[in-house]
Amino acid sequence: MFKRSITTKFMFLYLIVGFSSLSIIGIYSYYKARNALIMRATEQLISVKSLKMEQLENYLTNNDKINFEEIDRIMLDTNQINGLGKSGEVYIVNYDFRMISKSRFFPDSESHIKVETDAVKSAFKTGNGTSISHDYRGVLCLGSFDILTIQNLKWAIVAEIDYNEAIVPIKELRNDLIFVSAIILILIFSIAQVITTDIILPIVKFKKAALKIGEGDFDAKVDINSENEFGVLALTFNQMIDNIQINTSELVDEKAKRISALYDGQEFERHRISRELHDGLAQEMIAIKMTLENLISRKEIFNNQKITELKSQVNHAIDELRKISTDLAPSGILEFGFEIAIRNLCNQIQKNTGIQIDFSWFGNFEHIKQRTKIYLYRIVQEALNNAIKHSEASQIQLQLTETAENLVLIIEDNGKGFNYNTNDLGLGKGLFNMRERSILLDGTFDVESFPEKGTTIRVKVNKIV
Repeated sequence: MFKRSITTKFMFLYLIVGFSSLSIIGIYSYYKARNALIMRATEQLISVKSLKMEQLENYLTNNDKINFEEIDRIMLDTNQINGLGKSGEVYIVNYDFRMISKSRFFPDSESHIKVETDAVKSAFKTGNGTSISHDYRGVLCLGSFDILTIQNLKWAIVAEIDYNEAIVPIKELRNDLIFVSAIILILIFSIAQVITTDIILPIVKFKKAALKIGEGDFDAKVDINSENEFGVLALTFNQMIDNIQINTSELVDEKAKRISALYDGQEFERHRISRELHDGLAQEMIAIKMTLENLISRKEIFNNQKITELKSQVNHAIDELRKISTDLAPSGILEFGFEIAIRNLCNQIQKNTGIQIDFSWFGNFEHIKQRTKIYLYRIVQEALNNAIKHSEASQIQLQLTETAENLVLIIEDNGKGFNYNTNDLGLGKGLFNMRERSILLDGTFDVESFPEKGTTIRVKVNKIV
């Protein structure tokens, strides 16, 4: 199943890339050649039209009386080698849109054929030009037209050839392109099959060995003797298995040491749980309280959607309480990532309070230790809740930046501020807990605040702690 799945994906990828490339090249070549062929056919029509105009002008200049049979002899040309092919013709149309020369397709017509086509209209309107339009038969044609004014005569002279006949060579080219493309796709598919097999088989061997190791069988080895990258990887993989087997006894001893350290650290854990209760469950309850107050103030207490959201918050608080004894890490950090967890927190608080919270981050936080992420998350959570409860701010800006050695967190609001020198963390446990967490992360915690000028909190911690 694994092999088929990966192989199918590779083959599909090769096929898509090959087909797309050939399609782009083929379409570009086709339209390029078609345009060139149309231009060449149009130039040939212009040449034939000019020749006929010259012959007609000579005849009209040298003869006082017009002989339409002589005009028909000049205009009617069915010789395929003269540039008009099987369907081309040159004809004259009078100002009343009646053909005054014989039609190649209706030579026995006794009445003058009505020719009120786009080409003829353009000739009388603009004079010289070319077109791709339907002729008097309703057939799409390439055309070249001009206006002939001589001896008080105003005639439109039109040279046309069926569009389908003009592009016959390009249709043949299109068929050739399709045939060649099919051959190339078959070759690509065959080569891709060979390459994919060479790639997938070693991966399958690694997978089987990894499954055995997961079951506790450290005698599993990857048997790849090639000198390419897979061979080097197999050698490294086998060495890793040997090291795991050697270190198994050391891991058992380490486990015993950790159990001993667990008992020694119980007192510290009690204090930590106390802090997490304040920062976690207490903040959830505050959010529920604020949501309820918003429902009451907005007279939405009977809004089923809002009540459902409130129930969801209560359930989340219950879940948080159940998890405190085993794991105080915010679930969003584990499930979605550090930055997303903070952004979700900001969005939730903004939704509940109406305060605009702008969060931006710069850097890569995937390699940061989980402990550091959790502590920073708690600092953000505490800072936002402090601002909501005390600052009367309408906007909060939060920025998280990664430098070469540190993580820098800045929380700034436009609230009423306070005299930090006289208060000195006097807002309760909030600022105190933020400072303590910063110290535990080998960092610094600075507060800048003045009455009516807002508050700025800066936290800088060592990102490898």
